[in-house]
Amino acid sequence: MRIVYFALVCFLVLLAVTVFAAPAGDNCHVYVIDVAATQKLREKMSADDFAAKSRAEQEAIVNASGSTKVFEEFTTKVGEEELTTKTYPFPKGAQVITASVFYTDESMRSKTGSDSMLLAISVAAKASTDALSAPDAAVTEITYGENTDTVRVKKNLLVGGRLYVVGLECRCKEKK
Repeated sequence: MRIVYFALVCFLVLLAVTVFAAPAGDNCHVYVIDVAATQKLREKMSADDFAAKSRAEQEAIVNASGSTKVFEEFTTKVGEEELTTKTYPFPKGAQVITASVFYTDESMRSKTGSDSMLLAISVAAKASTDALSAPDAAVTEITYGENTDTVRVKKNLLVGGRLYVVGLECRCKEKK
């Protein structure tokens, strides 16, 4: 009976260590910037006035202007060949934004190792299975390791005659 009890305790300890050692995901968000609305906001308010405000006040001003839409943050699953994909409706349009984050060790080697992180963003009439394989996607790849901090991919596009910047940003050191 002691052997079974000892084996069970060892198994539970091993399971706990494995769960706590698993890498936490990265925190990412998608954003859309209306370039013309942002320009109007800049013309209305001087850079010094804007810079003097707190970060919360700056965010409130930008949100009220309608120049920027930041979608809810999501957490990726970090691991070999792990893909996280999210889709969002394009503001004031019929398009769909597809954002993907992919981790691998087979694509790019550096002095610090072979792990890398790919970010991709696309906008199309329909959602893509993943943004990495979507036509006309913006894709970036970086070496992924303990010193990876913030990664961003963005693209410019015309929708309804207006210029927008659509981006995906991930913060790798932040914990939720």
